[in-house]
Amino acid sequence: MRRLVTILMGVLLCLGAGSQPQESVDSTQLRMDSLMRELQEAKLREMVMRDALDKSGETARQDSIRKAEQRQRIDSLRKITPGVPLVIDTDTLMHIYVSLGGEDAVHRVSEIQRKVMQIGKSLSLTTDSMHIFESEFTADIMCGEQVVMRVSDLDGLWSGLTRHELAEQTMRVLALEIDKLHAEYGLKAKLQGVAWAVLLIVIQVLLFVLTARFIRHLRRQIVRGLNGKIRPLVIKGYELLNVHQAKRILLILTRMLQVLLVVVQLFISLPLLFSIFPETEKFTWNMINYVWLPMRDMVMAIINYFPNLVKIAVIIYFVNWMLKGIRYVTNEIEAGRLKIEGFYQDWAEPTYHIVRIFVVAFTLVVIWPWLPGSESGIFKGVSIFVAALFSLGSTTTIGNLISGIIITYMRPFLVGDFVRIGDREGVVVEKNAFITRLQDIKGNIVTVPNNSILSQQTVNYTAALRHGEGTIVHSDFTFTYVVPRQTIEEYLLEATGRCTLLLKDPAPFVLVTALEDFYTRYEINAYTKDTERLFEVYSEMHKHIIDVFREHKLNPTSSHFVSVKENKDY
Repeated sequence: MRRLVTILMGVLLCLGAGSQPQESVDSTQLRMDSLMRELQEAKLREMVMRDALDKSGETARQDSIRKAEQRQRIDSLRKITPGVPLVIDTDTLMHIYVSLGGEDAVHRVSEIQRKVMQIGKSLSLTTDSMHIFESEFTADIMCGEQVVMRVSDLDGLWSGLTRHELAEQTMRVLALEIDKLHAEYGLKAKLQGVAWAVLLIVIQVLLFVLTARFIRHLRRQIVRGLNGKIRPLVIKGYELLNVHQAKRILLILTRMLQVLLVVVQLFISLPLLFSIFPETEKFTWNMINYVWLPMRDMVMAIINYFPNLVKIAVIIYFVNWMLKGIRYVTNEIEAGRLKIEGFYQDWAEPTYHIVRIFVVAFTLVVIWPWLPGSESGIFKGVSIFVAALFSLGSTTTIGNLISGIIITYMRPFLVGDFVRIGDREGVVVEKNAFITRLQDIKGNIVTVPNNSILSQQTVNYTAALRHGEGTIVHSDFTFTYVVPRQTIEEYLLEATGRCTLLLKDPAPFVLVTALEDFYTRYEINAYTKDTERLFEVYSEMHKHIIDVFREHKLNPTSSHFVSVKENKDY
């Protein structure tokens, strides 16, 4: 600018050096004024431009300093901030750290994943090309007309790249991932998968048909006897299985073989079928795990439980031999070969069962901590539930059990005794821990709970036979005072003497049991050993008493008077 001013001044001086008219001088003066104004304007613009340049340089320096400070802060934050990974189909492509457009990093990643998966799984033969569209604040990665991802300056700072460099790098990665997804999920892949699936189904159907034909052929051969190869199974002269039974067992085994072959084929073909399509591939491994993991866990549990199993087996082995020893002693007592003073033979069997219950209970307490799952809450809950159910629902059963034990050691009757329990009479045919069974005179089996036996009166007619005298049978009769006592006693003893089921020794006897206002009550008593036939004994005695009285024209009665004809006979 200074050089321009110098040149203009030199030109003006040269022009004014010669003599010129007054008009020329005036025009020259005007031009000089104009040039001076332009010169001043040029100086002003120079000053404005210098000020603008100074300000822009200062701004650039401040921006550079600010970006350097941001980069330092981001480098320090990157060490403690993991970022949100962008994962597409198990592949981690990059990490996003910052928000953009009101969306945080998590929502940005979710949206990018959705768009990439949508484009990659689209049922089309080809995918649109990808490019970058630069806007004022972001670099947009486009696939056709769709925005896949937006990259900001902060994204570049977090990655150590410029916005455009990061967009270029990310576009290449996303393009490769979309091509990979399209190769797996595209229309061409779907058509190939359907073809493989149809082929696999056809092969499996053929295997089913061949398996069914093989089983039918095998069953026909078994029915025919395998050309005489099926023979009876004889062990030490005892025919355990005849030919017909052996054929039935073999036919059942062929059915089991068919089911096993079908299951094995399905276990192989179904995972292959589901693994053809990527959408169902995870289901294939889940299905395999459903079968494999329980089997593996079961085998590992057995292997880990083996030491405790050995301990339990050893304890059970010794307890078993101890129970066998107790059983041998009780058998000797029950058979009468071993006698213990004050211990009856019929106590041997129930005593053995009581001792066995206590031994088994003690053994269960010992091995309980070694049982599988004994420490789990479910096992304890089930144990408490079973105990509560047993205690609440078996009150009557426990009462009958305790009553049976008491009856056993009280010995009010034995098996084979003729007894009366309450209003029921019969021979004891069975006596166990819970009930007692009687067979009445008509052959009916009456079941009596042991709990009710203790609350009722029990009469044992057979117990007297073990003392040698027999059981007394008796019957009541009433006669008016008109008939002499000696006559009544004579007739009653005569009637009992005719009975074949009554004993002559000890002799029968008559008791006068009551003296009423108008008659006397007599009771005839006689001994018998046929306690199991008491109904017959009573029937025979009553028949002979009636016959004797009729022979002597005497009519027993419970009324307050007798006929005049009967009175005239005495």
